[in-house]
Amino acid sequence: MWCRNILRTRAIINNSATPIGLQRLAKNQRHPNDIMSGHSIRLTSTARECTIGDAIDNWSHRFESEGVPEPVESIKHILAHIIGTKKIMDIRDVRNNRLNGSQFEKLESLCKYRLLRMPIEYIIGEWTFRDITVKLVPPIFIPCPETEMLVDIVLKRLNSLQVENCEMLEIGCGSGAISLSLAHACKKIKCTSIDMNLHACELTTTNRNNLNLVDQITVMHATLTPESNIEISSILDGTGNVDLNSKLFDFVVSNPPYELREEISRLPEIRTYQDYRARDGGDDGLKVIKPLLKYVAKVLKPGGRIFMEVDPKHPEHIRHFTNKYSDLKLRHEHTYKDFGNKDRFVELVKVT
Repeated sequence: MWCRNILRTRAIINNSATPIGLQRLAKNQRHPNDIMSGHSIRLTSTARECTIGDAIDNWSHRFESEGVPEPVESIKHILAHIIGTKKIMDIRDVRNNRLNGSQFEKLESLCKYRLLRMPIEYIIGEWTFRDITVKLVPPIFIPCPETEMLVDIVLKRLNSLQVENCEMLEIGCGSGAISLSLAHACKKIKCTSIDMNLHACELTTTNRNNLNLVDQITVMHATLTPESNIEISSILDGTGNVDLNSKLFDFVVSNPPYELREEISRLPEIRTYQDYRARDGGDDGLKVIKPLLKYVAKVLKPGGRIFMEVDPKHPEHIRHFTNKYSDLKLRHEHTYKDFGNKDRFVELVKVT
């Protein structure tokens, strides 16, 4: 039995149960109530008869029928958020629990945004990355699950070097998930996190403060130019003047825009809700990677390393690029595979 009421005339989008950020982003989309019209399925008019199991069955069917990706996972994440658990596995133990009135109303509201293809991470407003939870707001880049492997690779290398401290730079921090996860796992790390999007820097600062990592993370609003320089617009925590074109680092880590422009255009969730610049790698996916490599060649200490997430086609191009520009003194050290056994991460070392 369906546990939704579409007979109410008040628009859910204007209800207090709907986050303000979702209201703003959906302003130019179809109205969420409009997507409920035209259905002849018999619906209940109250939440009293709606269990969590009902919600999973009915909304996953609706999501699937409208082509929403990962329909079952989507509704489970929404319900986990509503009932206050971070683990969707916990849902199976409460399938027979009934939703109260406010939970039912919030369920309706958030599911309507999922029907509009809003990413689930934006809908619930936070996401677990490795062993931390970060706030996420549109249009800031959403970290992918496989990016957790990049953190593992960096930590493993850092541990193998047995250094007392590590001066690190993250280029393109987004929500701060990578650098914050690294700092949270290793107190040796002092990281400067930069992004060209001021709102991303503000979000990283918020997440840093929530995780009590102020002493380890400095956030800067700064841009990598096509000429391979870093231009600083502002330092969010008031730290003194820093020249990122002369300061030297032990490690640089980055999940740069590497997706091919043609591929991004076919993904509605990215095209509509996310910052296109955070994913657009140009026609070949290397638009940012090439100036990034030239930049890090200037700021890595001898023996320093850069770790990047890239497209599976890129490791061979990167090897060719560093061989062609041997004056950069960057040597390809290793290519690592992701969960799908695709070449996804590269490690390069600065040689003397």
